[in-house]
Amino acid sequence: MTQAGPFHLILGECRLPFDDSRGVGHLRDKDFRFRFSYRQLPLTVTVRAEADRSRLHLAGDLGALPFSAESAVARAELQMVIESANNHLGGVFQVTEGRISLVGTHYIPNPLTAVGLVSGLAQILIPVRPYLETIEVFLVPPDARHPGEGALRSEWRRPRP
Repeated sequence: MTQAGPFHLILGECRLPFDDSRGVGHLRDKDFRFRFSYRQLPLTVTVRAEADRSRLHLAGDLGALPFSAESAVARAELQMVIESANNHLGGVFQVTEGRISLVGTHYIPNPLTAVGLVSGLAQILIPVRPYLETIEVFLVPPDARHPGEGALRSEWRRPRP
């Protein structure tokens, strides 16, 4: 009978063991990035090694905050959702130059493992899920848009004269 080797999460050239520290000494001083999608939202994750922990930073662009001329109601409602989320969770949603982004940081104890990484991502994403679902009422998720299509759902657009 052949014994299977240990499970690893493979991210590019990085291999993270499932739940123990064997074979991860080289990751303590190595920073890395990867991308994945959650709810059709492309996210970028940066993991940066620190002395006794790793800093996990997640970022994603949800799309443009609609102009009042497109839909004053959608703009006002989205601003309320963002404000409520930030009051509840801290500054997880940011509006910069008219674009809405999701950002989050979580610290993972070293040695870094697959369980630690996935748990850290869950610590950021699970609390924001209801807010993302509400934002999706107004905006089409980036990975669900057709090329050249705006973020605002058609049912929220102000009718053209």
